[in-house]
Amino acid sequence: MESEQTRTAAARAAVRELMPFEADLAFRRRCETVVEFLDAGPGDLILDCGTGYGFYLRLLSELSKASIVGIDPERERLLVAQNRLGERPRLTYVQGSAETLPFADGHFSGIICSEVLEHLVDDAGAAAELYRVLQPGGVLVVTVPSADYPFAWDPINFLLERATGRHIGGERVFSGIWYGHRRLYTMATLCTLLENAGFVVEERRPLTHFCPPFAHLVLYGLLKPLLLSGRLPSAFARAGDRYGNPAPERPTLVALAARLLNALDRRNDAPDLARRKQTFVALAVRARRPT
Repeated sequence: MESEQTRTAAARAAVRELMPFEADLAFRRRCETVVEFLDAGPGDLILDCGTGYGFYLRLLSELSKASIVGIDPERERLLVAQNRLGERPRLTYVQGSAETLPFADGHFSGIICSEVLEHLVDDAGAAAELYRVLQPGGVLVVTVPSADYPFAWDPINFLLERATGRHIGGERVFSGIWYGHRRLYTMATLCTLLENAGFVVEERRPLTHFCPPFAHLVLYGLLKPLLLSGRLPSAFARAGDRYGNPAPERPTLVALAARLLNALDRRNDAPDLARRKQTFVALAVRARRPT
């Protein structure tokens, strides 16, 4: 049987080949973990719940032979995803809500729910729906933002929460890890949510302790708006494109930044990291619907 270390290394190599210039290495690590935990194969029917602009659709369509359904409540996002990904026969797009999934019981062999539950009014209702549409023996992979996040990821909210018990919410430049989120999770609250819905939690993994200071603010508060508005120089924009083919060359500054970020991120590969550290950017869980 394939060891956990072998599965982790294989998923990491496959994802990094498709994301060679990714600036958010916490996001890349989530993608690696989703691919590893899901382990999709030919004949599988996978639901990407909360697909957004379809990045996991791209990832799975290129790294597996599974068929994938992406569901999102925002029609505009689905149209953008279709436009970016083009004609791919194993992809289907559906507009709908995680709290009321428009699928039959036991319809899917696997489900991804990555960075979705924290946005929902009724996360328990969504967990029950995910259980309903997953076939017995099927796998659910969930990632959520961690309530115990590192100081470096979001220093402003880190200090504010500890000093006042409050945070900067909404969808503002300084919202940080709370951007658009109704809640953050501990591993205990996430696992309890899934177990109450009927799932058996098989594996839990905290993700990314080491990260550059103000990472969330720089990546999502400053650089992402510039990228979306077309105000980044074209070479930098190509390097930040998660949906296109990797550019053959990177600007010198991008290449240098990538080397520095990867050197820092390698510290997150330590097998005993979860025992030595208590703060992480995200939490990942693999759960199964009992047969």
